[in-house]
Amino acid sequence: MKRILSLALAALLLVGILAGCGQKAPAEVEPDDTPQIQEPDQPKEPAPEPEDTGEPVAGIGPDMLLLPTMENMSDKWPGSWDNYGLIGRMMIFSRLLRLDSDLNPVYGDLAKEWTVSDDGMQYTFTLNEDVKWHDGEDFSADDVAFSIKTALKAAQVNGVIKGALSNIKGAKEYIEDESKTAADELEGIKIDGNVITIDMAKPTGTFLLAAAQFNIFPRHKIEGLDPLTLNTSEFYDWPIGTGPYKITEFVPNDYAMVEAFDDYFGAKPKIKKVKFTQMDQSDYATRALADEIDFFHINDLATAQAALKNPNYEAFYTDIYFVRYFQWNSKGPKGEGNDPFKDIRTRRAFGHAINRQEIIDNLMPGQAALTNSKVPAAMPYYNPDVYDLKYDPELAKQLLEEANFDFDQTVKLACYYADQGSADFMDAIVAYLGEIGVKAEWTLLTGDLTSQIWDVRDYHFIYAGLSAMAVEEAYNLWYSPDLPGSMYGKIYPSDFTGLDELLEKLWVTTDIDERYQIIKDIQKVETEEMLWNIPMFALRNIQVINTARVNLPDELVLSNEWSNYERYLDKWTINAAE
Repeated sequence: MKRILSLALAALLLVGILAGCGQKAPAEVEPDDTPQIQEPDQPKEPAPEPEDTGEPVAGIGPDMLLLPTMENMSDKWPGSWDNYGLIGRMMIFSRLLRLDSDLNPVYGDLAKEWTVSDDGMQYTFTLNEDVKWHDGEDFSADDVAFSIKTALKAAQVNGVIKGALSNIKGAKEYIEDESKTAADELEGIKIDGNVITIDMAKPTGTFLLAAAQFNIFPRHKIEGLDPLTLNTSEFYDWPIGTGPYKITEFVPNDYAMVEAFDDYFGAKPKIKKVKFTQMDQSDYATRALADEIDFFHINDLATAQAALKNPNYEAFYTDIYFVRYFQWNSKGPKGEGNDPFKDIRTRRAFGHAINRQEIIDNLMPGQAALTNSKVPAAMPYYNPDVYDLKYDPELAKQLLEEANFDFDQTVKLACYYADQGSADFMDAIVAYLGEIGVKAEWTLLTGDLTSQIWDVRDYHFIYAGLSAMAVEEAYNLWYSPDLPGSMYGKIYPSDFTGLDELLEKLWVTTDIDERYQIIKDIQKVETEEMLWNIPMFALRNIQVINTARVNLPDELVLSNEWSNYERYLDKWTINAAE
């Protein structure tokens, strides 16, 4: 079998020289001294824990934990219902529950106890008492109810959270009634002291997951604000929560300081101060070399390797729901209907033409893993028994010929990732397609990406990615009744109904084994009847830690940083100064 990625091309990919792309080459790491990125469960050599005196912990450099901002902190604090996780939000806000490292909702947070009825139609949460907001006001069950009702009307809420809350009894009517506000009662929510009971209109397999991801806000701060513009409201000028840290300084576009909250209802953190500094991911390696960042997560392997040039740092892989694929534009470039990939055989040929394993071995060694569906192979509900898009260029050519593919036209590919690794990847894709006689070219999308992707649509396939809280985020967008009029309806066919029954069944199934089987069945339909996205690989996240300065607790198993999993923040410490 001919190897397209010759040693010369492999060298080109690794050094990152790309003519005309305008991207910087990734940080170079010599093959013989490249630090190894570890598996998350690999044992670490624990440093001695400093004596807890109740005072701020002395450390090397500032007596505080140094972190990058969660997202761009421009004139406002980042939104916390559309983006719900990351360590910064765990510090500021609380939720009803918390997740374990496998992202199962098993730990209490604001709720100290909870029960679920056998039919999945009622949830009862008994809340911790004597909980305070950061401004000293008392927290109550009414804050939970008010947050839920506000989120039902809000514009920027994660789809899985919004979907789960929307199945509360009476929520549909409440959302549709423009006269209703969060101050009004909702049929499915009842409060009795510190107990909140939620009745459902139908069972919902993601409700407890949503309860562990949904950050609770104070009624006295968000009441009267327009839910449609909450992310740009005065609440995010200086948000307060009930979490273990409160904001004490916030300088937009610069930094934020948070300090341990004395009245926090849970275990108090030993590290008393945390500084979030505004920086881009391109700054992470430079900051690490100067010991100016204690913890960050990233998908870019070259950045992590560059940070590991400082021996004070260690890096760990974590498996997350993050997949990369080519998204099909069934309407043709610019929506003009010139689509040479209507026949599923042509889309399969696209996949068979690409030696995905060789590409990731060169560009992302150890970080990426092949997948044949929109589910990462590391997930327990991945179905390995689906159509295999194995590298087979002869089969690819045969399928194209059988489908009467027009080899004279140029296939237009697009990419919105501006990093050098993605540019190298796209160059390799064009080369592989050329090997089977398909002329292809790719363009880096810039400017207003939303308009470029969904309105201009000047591509046959776009290289895309998905990070999901739950599998519903990956597949709900293909539910045929919702496609017409949606942004996804601008590129996908709207007449395929093969997933509808399975999705409707998944939405009301709470048994974990039954859910897994439904998801596996969905992948069968996806790969054998649709193949609207051409799967490439799942990408593991990399978490980089200054282990010379920061001690992580032995109980901690690093997991998806975008989620609110149990991080044992009360047990993090900074090494005492020598």
